[in-house]
Amino acid sequence: MSELTMDLSDYGIDEQLSEASGSLIVVMYRLPIIAERVEGSKEWDFTFDNDALYMTFEGLNESLQEKGKKVTWVGVLNLDEEIEEDEQRLISKQLWDRFRCAPVWIPRRTIELFYKGFCKGVLWPVFHMVNYIPDGGESTYDEALWHVYMIVNRKFKEAIVGRFHEGVDSIWIHDYHLMLLPSMLRRDLDRCRIGFFLHTPWPSSEMYRNLPWRVQLLEGMLGSSILGFHLFDYARHFLSACVRLLDLEQKLTRGALTVEHHGRIITLRVSHIGIHPERFQRNRENEEVNRLCKAMAQQYQVMDKCVFGAIDDLDIIKGITLKLLAFEEFLRAYPVLRSKVKLVQFVVPRPSAVKKGIREEIESHVNRINEKYSTPENKPVEYRAGAVSFNERIALYRLTDVLTLTPIRDGLNLVPYEYILSSGKTQPGRMILSECTGCSRALSLTVRVNPFDKRTVADVMKLFVTACEADKESQTQTDDKLRQKANISYVTEHSTRDWAESFLRDVEKVYEPSRPVPKIGLGRMIQPLFEFEGFDHLEIDTIYSAYKESQRRLFLMDYDGTLEATGSNEQVKAWSSPPSERVLMTLSKLSSNPKDVVCILSGRSRSTMEEKFSSLKEVGLAAEHGFYYRLPGSTEWHLQMASADSSWKEPAREIMGAYTERTDGSFLEEKESALVWHYKKADPEFGRSQAKEMHENLDSVLNVFDVEVLSGYGWLQVRLQGVSKKNMVKKFVSEQYKDTEQPDFIFCAGDDVTDEDMFSVVSSYKHARIFTCVVGMKPSAARYYLRNNEEVTSETGSPSRLLLYVN
Repeated sequence: MSELTMDLSDYGIDEQLSEASGSLIVVMYRLPIIAERVEGSKEWDFTFDNDALYMTFEGLNESLQEKGKKVTWVGVLNLDEEIEEDEQRLISKQLWDRFRCAPVWIPRRTIELFYKGFCKGVLWPVFHMVNYIPDGGESTYDEALWHVYMIVNRKFKEAIVGRFHEGVDSIWIHDYHLMLLPSMLRRDLDRCRIGFFLHTPWPSSEMYRNLPWRVQLLEGMLGSSILGFHLFDYARHFLSACVRLLDLEQKLTRGALTVEHHGRIITLRVSHIGIHPERFQRNRENEEVNRLCKAMAQQYQVMDKCVFGAIDDLDIIKGITLKLLAFEEFLRAYPVLRSKVKLVQFVVPRPSAVKKGIREEIESHVNRINEKYSTPENKPVEYRAGAVSFNERIALYRLTDVLTLTPIRDGLNLVPYEYILSSGKTQPGRMILSECTGCSRALSLTVRVNPFDKRTVADVMKLFVTACEADKESQTQTDDKLRQKANISYVTEHSTRDWAESFLRDVEKVYEPSRPVPKIGLGRMIQPLFEFEGFDHLEIDTIYSAYKESQRRLFLMDYDGTLEATGSNEQVKAWSSPPSERVLMTLSKLSSNPKDVVCILSGRSRSTMEEKFSSLKEVGLAAEHGFYYRLPGSTEWHLQMASADSSWKEPAREIMGAYTERTDGSFLEEKESALVWHYKKADPEFGRSQAKEMHENLDSVLNVFDVEVLSGYGWLQVRLQGVSKKNMVKKFVSEQYKDTEQPDFIFCAGDDVTDEDMFSVVSSYKHARIFTCVVGMKPSAARYYLRNNEEVTSETGSPSRLLLYVN
């Protein structure tokens, strides 16, 4: 597979992309262009593709032109042959001049591996929750195909960034082929508003996590400003994946679903794409459609029959075999109605690697049904496989009494919308739709079914056959026509133009900071890290001069999450293991300087703190957030509170124990001053839900005691009032320094909610140079942030680098 490592730098889009200034760039895997070689010539003929998704932007083009803006298209030109570089330049110019399209040129072999290998062979089954294992059981998760996917996404990024000029308002990226592109663009165009819309379902987190590249794909999409999904279920599954795999937190912000990533707020938007209503209404009664409709009626012998009609892509997720089995069940269960029905099934082949032999399986079912139930007067199933023209679609819709779609998983499905407008006001527009079809919830005259329940689907078919026979009765017809009128109104008011304009309005409202954005990571892993006014990364130059000029320096540091990592992978190790040599060395060097006082404040127990830091006699320790403390240079432990009532523990222990029993992965830790419920190892969503409910119960029961209930990342605790790091800082300062010798330099670092009051009290020492730092980009009372715990103790971290400069 040498093609995977080839240099693609010579392939790119036309220079005219620079003219996109002040416009919208729409990025799709395939350009909305059909290219055909003129017979007997080297010339090409280009026409706009009438595919449903591409037609989405016909109305958008009109709308933006009215506002003086233009749409620039970026994507691959769908060709069956390799194009030489000279001809690429010629084609690029033609496409720009005629369609304002800028093709991305990628070798055919790479495209084939990308589309059929990774997109259709890996992502498509997972996203449609088809747990497919190939014959022989070999894995479909080929690392080489993943590299192809990255190459193509990077090629799109290079094409856009290489020709990008200031003034492009927004970039709108479409579908699962380009999931890495938002993050790739964000690294270079950090102030650009980027929208991403996924036209497929998003699977449950249990299904999605099977992908070896699950984190990279998520982080790729999170480079967007706005993420669009067809249904709330898909957005919910996406958020669940973010919570479980990236440990992010979802929020509702002004009624919108949001998630924070690297200091940016990404908004999730739920909206189903529409169609171009005028196009269907305009062509419904044209001469060609009328001719085709009559020809089909004669060919399929549908006179006086109830016609169940459908157009489906040739794909396992469309549930065509389930539909055929349900129709067969109908014919078996209701023999008296066999002569009154007809199933007309059109199948449109699509490039797919989901499952070989699906066409043969469908045709086998069709042949069996027709052999078993055909009569000289009637063949139950009319089946056609092949391309279907736009006029043929409308003709079939007009012929259809009941649209019947039974997909097992569906993202973009506009067939019901097309059927409603094509059938018009004179037909009832009845539909049997799988409950997996997203738009089924918004439409009248629709019966939603479980596609796997063939008996129920058959019974629904029987009801609709009865309704067809009753159409001559005015009341039935009037009621159905009213519902059809409501459907027509809904589809017309939710057009592609409305959908696109609404999405872009939300994109335009997005704030992306105008100040320079720092980056973290190396190579492909680099990510922009967004900052806010008054909250900056602590640099060595910022702290060095203050340190050098100070004589009485105080270092106050949290332990878990600050000196040592406590993420999901490190939690067990950090809980039981001694501090790393790096941490011990840094603390030892700092505390050996007579001008430096070092104190570690933790929620850990006294015995744990004593065990972990037994070698550091000059370091002050505070256990249980200061309930116990040991001054620097001393071995004696003191109590912050001389006596404390512990009667609150029994009711608190009873409540917290009950939740521990019901929450797998959680445990209860008992301290002298507190009870702490840990749930980092529990299911993230369930754990947070349990913690929220427990917090409310504890508040209600314990309000008569002198205690407080606190929640943090992966924990909830009940502790005595007055026991806090804030009070412990005051105690350290008052006992360590004389009134006339207060510290003139304070470095304070922490990572969670228990450190916030420590930041606040440290900031009140106005006579000192203050450096309050939170570990990680998050809302905080701290003035600065450090990206991770390694920046606190590593050789390149600010505190450690002070040693290199000073000691």
